[in-house]
Amino acid sequence: MKRTIVAISIATATTLLWTGCDSSSANGYGSTSTQSQTTQAPQTGLYGTIYTLTPQEQNSTTPTALFFGEVNDKGLGSLKNVQVRGTDINKTIDVRYPVVTTSYTQEANGYTNLAPRKLLFVSNGIAYSVDMSSKNPSLQQQTNETNLTKPSYTKVEYLGERYYLSAQDANGTILITPEMTQKDTPLPLGKKSFVTVTYQTYGDEIDGYLLRNTNTSKLQKCSLDLTQCKEINITVGSRDFKGDIPGTTKALFFSNNTLSIVDKSDGSVAKQPLEPSVARGHGTTALQGKSFYYIGDDHNLYRVDLDTLQTYKITPNPDETLERIRGFTDSWVIYGSDTILKAAKKDGSTSHPILLIETTKTAGYKYVTGYGLGEKYLFVKYALNPSTAHTTYEACIFENGSVQCIPNSFWAAVVLKKDGKRDFEASFTYTPYAIVRVDETDDYAGGTLKAIDPAHPLEDGITLGSIQNYNFQTFLSNYRYKNSLIDSNGSIVLYAKNDVNFHVDAFSMNLLQENSLKQLTNTDPINITKGRDHCHGRVCMICHNLAGGKIYTDKKGTASAYGYRIKLQFENGKELLTDVAKGHGENFSTLIKNLLPGKFNALVLDGNGTVVNRSYGYTHNGVEAANCNYCHARGGKTRFDAPGTISIAP
Repeated sequence: MKRTIVAISIATATTLLWTGCDSSSANGYGSTSTQSQTTQAPQTGLYGTIYTLTPQEQNSTTPTALFFGEVNDKGLGSLKNVQVRGTDINKTIDVRYPVVTTSYTQEANGYTNLAPRKLLFVSNGIAYSVDMSSKNPSLQQQTNETNLTKPSYTKVEYLGERYYLSAQDANGTILITPEMTQKDTPLPLGKKSFVTVTYQTYGDEIDGYLLRNTNTSKLQKCSLDLTQCKEINITVGSRDFKGDIPGTTKALFFSNNTLSIVDKSDGSVAKQPLEPSVARGHGTTALQGKSFYYIGDDHNLYRVDLDTLQTYKITPNPDETLERIRGFTDSWVIYGSDTILKAAKKDGSTSHPILLIETTKTAGYKYVTGYGLGEKYLFVKYALNPSTAHTTYEACIFENGSVQCIPNSFWAAVVLKKDGKRDFEASFTYTPYAIVRVDETDDYAGGTLKAIDPAHPLEDGITLGSIQNYNFQTFLSNYRYKNSLIDSNGSIVLYAKNDVNFHVDAFSMNLLQENSLKQLTNTDPINITKGRDHCHGRVCMICHNLAGGKIYTDKKGTASAYGYRIKLQFENGKELLTDVAKGHGENFSTLIKNLLPGKFNALVLDGNGTVVNRSYGYTHNGVEAANCNYCHARGGKTRFDAPGTISIAP
């Protein structure tokens, strides 16, 4: 039986580059339209037409290597070791993430030969590299330096992705470039920090680096060996860099409400003060393509054309829900907050911003995916059944002002095409080769993984395998590597978090082979009483399908509380002492099904079990109260007469 596609007219609703999309049918999702990436005639599957993928290994029969690691439970998404499949390479790492450099051949109408080049990481103070394109990948010491501390990688997206390692040694701060080998000596930075690379024309060889003097905060354009440096007339803070303007020789800096555009070829600077001022807060500014977007303190969204430095207003009226910029398609900006997603045209022609989804007590959107693919934006909705505590998901696509969704599905990953076009206007700038979708989802978005042709994202694909209770989107390493997720003879590695007992594992799968899903690691459940903040005060079920919340020191949520628990007293006489979740100030959680006894009263306990704060009466209606932070939101933005955040202050 074919699964129903749910189409929603956004005009009346109230809740890696996409150039390969087939639009021969009326809506682009036709089940009989010609395939762009298929090897055989379409076949009908349980959920529609099955589209298979064409292998894309090019110019060589040697597949690139794949790496994975075990998760470090002390930090969300970080790894504690790195392993390379098919080798004996297994090293602990000193950095949060190993990184992979990629490269491609610049073409007049796009790119070719996009491929991983080197795996880079630091282990026990030594920088290592692994040639990912070698027939026999081996571990190579990257420089003659053997005592690195405080290592940190900086990504530069130039003709692929390059990573530059800054670290400390006995002589001070040094720089290690991706090309260095054991015979090379790291570059001495002294009182400078690495910012980005320089070149005379986009596509040329790199001719030097842009550095920041940590004493004067001035920028400098330096030669490759750092022996010649020219000071640039701009002062920037350590976090003021927004990024390289794609396809140009220019870099953008944002500081003190002013844009500064530095031409790295000659060191010239153009400045543009912003009016109105930028609102404070995370996610209020973004660089996308050759435009700078920002949320003004007047609650409107603006776009600055970086070629002309002209400013354009995108939203027609002030919008109090405009808190963060979430993503981009070629024509639309996706924005909103932790509980709402909206869209407006980049050219400011939207008379009424379109509402994609708004979170309620029992429904909403699941994560901000950033999957802006050409004119399509992919996101996931969830809905919680208060009677059964069962959570369902929908994989949704926003396009041309409307949304289409398929039930019981979940977007997991996008794999890049090796020959395609760059689209700097959308969140994903490469052409997509494949989408990994999870179908027949359980409460935690575990289910059946499918390899989906991106030309037909709401149709079917081959089944890679099934896994229950694992969530392939929560784990941040998928996000970390999503812009360089390239298959090797069809194989990829993804991470997933088990939302039942809190542990993360790596999985391999081959997009060209049915039932190829394999579990690579088998980690122990995480000790959830220690570690970094788990959900950062956001709506609990945005992060995972658990009932839970965060305890603060005051009702406005200005500071985290430590060493506290939550006890639930149910109207039927049952009691439940919730777990202390993986966070400092204390996040608490319990499985949503544990709220099925019904209405409850919530008590805040200190480390001795003494009640320091409480709600009065059975005011929480069981499963409907699973999204604690939806009502007891941080910053004092409460809902449904909640008295404030969950706090230790009565």
